[in-house]
Amino acid sequence: MANPYQVPVADSAVDARVAFLRKVGGMTFLGLVFAGITSMVSMAAVLNVTALQNQWVSLAVMLGAIFGSRFIGDSLVNNRSTELLGFAVGTGLQGIAMGYLMLTAVMLSIELYSNPVVVLGQALGLVGLTVVGMVAYLLTGPKNLSMIGGAMAALSLPMLALMVISFVFPIGGPFGILLSLLFVGLSAGGLLFNLNQVMHRMSTDMVVPAAYHVTLGMLVLFWNVLTLLMRLQDRR
Repeated sequence: MANPYQVPVADSAVDARVAFLRKVGGMTFLGLVFAGITSMVSMAAVLNVTALQNQWVSLAVMLGAIFGSRFIGDSLVNNRSTELLGFAVGTGLQGIAMGYLMLTAVMLSIELYSNPVVVLGQALGLVGLTVVGMVAYLLTGPKNLSMIGGAMAALSLPMLALMVISFVFPIGGPFGILLSLLFVGLSAGGLLFNLNQVMHRMSTDMVVPAAYHVTLGMLVLFWNVLTLLMRLQDRR
């Protein structure tokens, strides 16, 4: 996303800018739905395949899916001829990686509230409000978030790996909560950077790459918010 763009959205005509943002919003919604579907498939597989319930197997599956999403999805989505395939692969693999976390959240929600979707709903609500706040902030004009972009470029993959490892081998107590708060902050910063790039830096013909980066940013933030909520309820 650091490549120079020929016609930044901020310099485009109002109609072109609005059309671009609508298309990005629509594709982002489709990406989130697709990731949700693949996460449910992943949940069903974990429930029905005993081997997938092993800690080491779950670690391998989640790390493999996340790194596959980043390396395969990113490489494909940045090529015009394969961008749709990259979007599907990247969001789908991210959903598969989240299957274990979603299943744990559903089980916790049933235990605490006798309803499988309460904890998931809380996380979705918080992420939704965060995104609305970020968009409102960025509508005031482009922001210089180059420091955040540089930090995320260096920390993105190590952070994702540590997220998975800390889920498979949970760190409890105050330190675990602080770690989750750190992850929430980092992922929120990464999403803010992506949204700023989409709204003010990218060109209007980059709908698929724009939606891809926003979708993955939202999924990573959802992962960390959900993990934090579960730890705050002292059950992780």
